Amino acid sequence: MKKIALEEAFAISGVEEYTPQLLMLREFRQNEAKLHDLTDMRLRAMDEGEIELSVLSATSPSIQGLGDPEAEIETSRMWNDYVAESISRHRDRLRAFACLPMRYPDAAIEELRRSVGDLGLVGALINGYDDAGGSKPVYYDAPEYLDFWRAAETLDVPIYMHPRTVPDDRETTYKPYPELKSAAWGFHIETAEHVLRLIISGLLDKAPNLKIIIGHMGEMLPFWCWRIDHRIQREGWDGETAAQNGRPRKLSVTEYVQRNIYITTSGFFYTPALDHALEVMGPEHIMYSVDYPYEDLAEGCKWFNSLEYAPDILQAIASGNAKKLLKL
Repeated sequence: MKKIALEEAFAISGVEEYTPQLLMLREFRQNEAKLHDLTDMRLRAMDEGEIELSVLSATSPSIQGLGDPEAEIETSRMWNDYVAESISRHRDRLRAFACLPMRYPDAAIEELRRSVGDLGLVGALINGYDDAGGSKPVYYDAPEYLDFWRAAETLDVPIYMHPRTVPDDRETTYKPYPELKSAAWGFHIETAEHVLRLIISGLLDKAPNLKIIIGHMGEMLPFWCWRIDHRIQREGWDGETAAQNGRPRKLSVTEYVQRNIYITTSGFFYTPALDHALEVMGPEHIMYSVDYPYEDLAEGCKWFNSLEYAPDILQAIASGNAKKLLKL
């Protein structure tokens, strides 16, 4: 069964000079050659993994972790132009998400509109909080980002919230264990918390048709949202209390997740987890992905082809949902 993959990374040559944090990630050095190759090795691997089309994105931390925060706007434009040109001869196989200068909300809106309207990119992927130049992290539940989220809603393009490690100066209980800092654990905690900030802030009532994608089988949220709602309700943080705190919400966390969030299978080839995600999300909000080159396309394909769901569910996850969401 042919598939569409949505969390597939690339890097420009010399990217570590722009984002020195990459040098601390073991997986970057392990996959550097494949990250720099946007076509030849990638297309061959896609054939082996039965990938009809891959949607590329700049590898984490991308623009959000630039060494020079003042370069965000220029660098975003440069990288988006680069990927659009690189895939222009293979648009039947390759598309891309834009990277955005999120430190500057108005510029992020402008670059999103340019990338979608002029370059033909299919949305944007944001690599978590912005701490370019080692500055204090910026999260996008802040009021100054409302216009950005409404612009994405108006354009009707999804925003992919992608993981990155916690800020270097933040203490974590797993800090003595570097193997837990990134893709094994820390990535997913950081991303889930950022998405929860967006939900609890009341954003999804102000932009009710906003579409957010998160990877790795939902960054734990499908499993945990019942517990979140249960404790918010039992402790009295909803209803009038939420309104008094300036964060009124019409729905539960679970309902926002089911309405506004789409998840992918990137790097999570584990059938019991998909069983649970289907129970919570329904098949319309789950999409196939692999996380190439950090994960193996053939391994992801072998796992997916072993699934025994109804053909219409498999087709929706493999490609149908992505085609509809990204207008492919």
